[in-house]
Amino acid sequence: MRLWNQRSIAGKLTRMNLMVSGAALVLAYIAFLGYDLYTLRQGLIRSLSTEAGIVGANSVTALLFDDQQAAQNTLSALHQSPQIKWAIVVRGSGQQFAEYVREPSIQSNLTSRLAPGQSSRYWSSGRNILFGSRILFQGNALGAVYLLAETTQLERSALQFGLLSAAILVLCFAIALLATSTIRHLVTDPLTGLAETAQIVTREKDYSVRAVTPRTEDELAFLVQSFNEMLEQIQERDRALEESRSILEERVRERTAELTSANKELEAFSYSVAHDLRGPLQQISNIAFLLQSSSPRPENEGLVEKLFEGSKRMSALIEDLLNLSRATSTPMRRTAVDLSHMAEEILATLKAENGGRQARVTVAKGARAIADEGLTHVVLENLLNNAWKYTGRAETAEIEFGYREEATGTVYFVRDNGAGFDPRYADRLFRPFQRLHSQGEFPGTGIGLATAYRIIARHGGKIWAQSKADQGAVFYFTLPYNGEK
Repeated sequence: MRLWNQRSIAGKLTRMNLMVSGAALVLAYIAFLGYDLYTLRQGLIRSLSTEAGIVGANSVTALLFDDQQAAQNTLSALHQSPQIKWAIVVRGSGQQFAEYVREPSIQSNLTSRLAPGQSSRYWSSGRNILFGSRILFQGNALGAVYLLAETTQLERSALQFGLLSAAILVLCFAIALLATSTIRHLVTDPLTGLAETAQIVTREKDYSVRAVTPRTEDELAFLVQSFNEMLEQIQERDRALEESRSILEERVRERTAELTSANKELEAFSYSVAHDLRGPLQQISNIAFLLQSSSPRPENEGLVEKLFEGSKRMSALIEDLLNLSRATSTPMRRTAVDLSHMAEEILATLKAENGGRQARVTVAKGARAIADEGLTHVVLENLLNNAWKYTGRAETAEIEFGYREEATGTVYFVRDNGAGFDPRYADRLFRPFQRLHSQGEFPGTGIGLATAYRIIARHGGKIWAQSKADQGAVFYFTLPYNGEK
């Protein structure tokens, strides 16, 4: 398998063509060599058949007149056939009648004979061939002649043919190698160029390069042309995308600048309005106090109370708007903050302001963070105020501040057993002026959680809530610190 695991297609094509060509040439060589051996062998058998017929015809008279010398003379003529080692003429009874031996050292040994009714037959004996032929006269068998021929000459001829064929095989293989190399370049050079171009495009993301198109008009040329057309289309698309992206980025910069400017103006406006409303609101509160303390008419007491309540609500709204503005505009100064101590102080203040409330408060010790202390105080104040407010109808309020360590960092939480909320509307909690309860149920401005969300976002953290209606709520938040101030 290592032969085919090479990365080069050219190498694979070369090896494949050489294997196919070599296999075809070797098979052809074997076939021709086998056919030549068979042809030479059959030729030798036919030659033996002819000579056996001649000897038999010339031995008829000798057998009829029992003239062994004449038969011997007939056999002696076989010395002109060097492949025949010995020859024997036998009578019809099977007795040896005459014998020819090419060399004195050769011993004749007739190991096989014609069966009754056989006119001729040959046997293979090692590297020799024994041929037997019946001697007939007027349809009667007078005897038989047997010739033993060696195949040395046949093997020599086969060897010569094999060497010649091997030389031709090597020549053909060299021609096949040359042809394979030429064909390989015609096929693989376009593919190699295509692969190199594709690699450049993949590595450098340069769609301006083009593969060299071959001069032929075959499938490879069509493939390279199609690839180049695809690169051209991608280049045009990228150019159009780049132009669109530049235009879009410019528009985004313009819109961002406009939005930033508008947000700054809006924040400045809201801060200015909220700040400037404090003076008139204080005057309204003072007038309401004077009206209340100057023995007002009984029918006007309700109006004065409504005036007091309205001024309080407006004061709370102004304070929340100021906090919302500070959440995004106040410069941040990160310091080590003890959140546990901060939560205890806020809860102590709430208890002091609402002395009649029964509340079970739990604050986990050791909750610390690197954050802006003032902004963090606003976050905890809003979350704990909400917990205090929404547990107002509980028989015994339970409020807990704690934290837990997770793989991503410390997660702080405020848990209560208050009214809770429908989790389907949880995404509305952190939007300004979005409330999930009516003003009659739980008063508020709808700005506190939005302010907390902005402060946590400025710190790079997250804030989220979990709850079910009438089953309390849990608000989680994180304050990650990456060393930036």
